[in-house]
Amino acid sequence: MTKKMKHAPLYFTIGQVKHNPLLNLNSYIPAIQERMRKAGFPDFKRATQVQIDLTLSTANRTQEVERFQFSNTENTQGFVLGPDALSFMTTDYDTFEPFLTNLKLGLEILGAEVGGLSFTERLGLRYLDAIVPKAGEPINQYIEPHLQGLPGGVQASLPNAKFAYSFAESTLIDDEVGKIVARAIIQNGPLGFPPDLQPVILQMSERFREFVGEHAVLDTDGSFTERRSFSMEEVEARLHQLHKLIGVVFRASVTDYARNAWGEEEEQ
Repeated sequence: MTKKMKHAPLYFTIGQVKHNPLLNLNSYIPAIQERMRKAGFPDFKRATQVQIDLTLSTANRTQEVERFQFSNTENTQGFVLGPDALSFMTTDYDTFEPFLTNLKLGLEILGAEVGGLSFTERLGLRYLDAIVPKAGEPINQYIEPHLQGLPGGVQASLPNAKFAYSFAESTLIDDEVGKIVARAIIQNGPLGFPPDLQPVILQMSERFREFVGEHAVLDTDGSFTERRSFSMEEVEARLHQLHKLIGVVFRASVTDYARNAWGEEEEQ
């Protein structure tokens, strides 16, 4: 998103830096955890994630990968660290600059304790926006027609049919910036997280936590994939570029009515 909103629909944000493998990561965890604690992320957990390798050469083998989680006391923001990637995520997003500052802090802590990172392979930035209409308002007042699925006339001609689910996906590639995959999911039920993000370790904001009803999730996923020597300056610059491009896609996905309803303000 490119402008701050008083009632922003954003309910989850994650930034990830995929870096050179650290096969001896376990030995660094005590020092990393202590620095994370002092930086405001005292809640520490270990988790195991099962990964499936679908390449023919490995005969679809599975492997367990250990992840280390560092969260704040409120459990609204935190890091997930694996052998080849560091992610920072939040359900209490304000603006991009403090978000990026925290991601850089995590990279600085990790780099200092492992003796420096060698390269990056992928930079990612992903936003989830919950489009929840006000009582009595249709969702098509909030999102653009190309994301709305079947036209309303279909349901009008089938009075016994109930809307269940709609999905749209588009990909935008900018050779200088990276790739944006934009998804719009419209459904009737509780608000949740996409399966590929599970399990999410953070607590959802209270205003979204108890919601059940018709809503849309705009899932905007930006990435730059190329092996580059590690440079904090380049990481910062490329994430800024991805953020700007994601903002363009977001604005093309929602209506003027929606932005007014959310109280669009100054630049983020």
